[in-house]
Amino acid sequence: MRVHVITVPSKRRDAIAASLRDLPAARDSSIEDRRSVIDATSSDRLEDVGVAREPAEVGGVDAEWLLVPGRAHDPVVVYLHGGAYVACSITSHRDRAGRIALASGCDGLIVGYRLAPEHPYPAAVDDAIAVCRAVQESGREVLLAGDGAGGGLAVATMIALRDAGEPLPLAAVCISPWCDLTLSSPSLTTRRERDPFAHLDDLPASVAAYLGGAGADDPLVSPVLGDLRGLPPLLVQVGSDEVLFDDARRLAERAAAMGVPTVFEEWIAMFHTWPAYPAALEAADAAIAHAGSFLARYAAASLEDRAAS
Repeated sequence: MRVHVITVPSKRRDAIAASLRDLPAARDSSIEDRRSVIDATSSDRLEDVGVAREPAEVGGVDAEWLLVPGRAHDPVVVYLHGGAYVACSITSHRDRAGRIALASGCDGLIVGYRLAPEHPYPAAVDDAIAVCRAVQESGREVLLAGDGAGGGLAVATMIALRDAGEPLPLAAVCISPWCDLTLSSPSLTTRRERDPFAHLDDLPASVAAYLGGAGADDPLVSPVLGDLRGLPPLLVQVGSDEVLFDDARRLAERAAAMGVPTVFEEWIAMFHTWPAYPAALEAADAAIAHAGSFLARYAAASLEDRAAS
């Protein structure tokens, strides 16, 4: 496993963290209210960087194409948003998804997978599999990316595809992944005061909403507990101040121990899903560039392999 500890001074880090601490705690609002507020306050400036949007249904799942001008590579960056499986959407995450796609030189496709509690496990996994399958059946390869719950969902999707004997993504990026729903990572407690996002997700309530009748130790629920052998190259990015730091670290260590080519990036002084603040946080722009470069490397290698054959 390659480990990189990265420091990018970001002038507005403390101001953004303070604004997050001022938001109402998850316990003080309904899921419906949280969803509405998140969508209403999300920033979308993709037009500024030339990425076009095109609503779509892919594999029977709501999605949106994020079309990159002059794309260099044919694979598709399939993006799975965070939100603890109960909140967030295409609207809340299209900006960061589109910017990662742009940085990779590939078109993006953000997935509006079904949310709990209306649609508990395995709905999110089923939707992610359906989208990957549909993209692959169209003749284009998949690069997978996700943040928070979407980062864990990306790993669960790859496990399920592997076990079904289906083609795997070329590579995957997991940003601040939530991949242990048994909630056994020490950093959930030890870094709680450092992460301004900590009060915005009531993780025990989200686990209960998502599980349905499944166990939290099911590897498609908590993929850090699963068999990761044979998965494609993986980049794991996490902030040093995150409550999910140990989820990310354990995922990277387990993947590497099982033979998965793995890069682990610890971003000093960054909080949960800091890449959501491009142009405001220098570290967000840098992390997006790193993610895009990682995915571009495997997109280019795929092109070379096709040319050679």
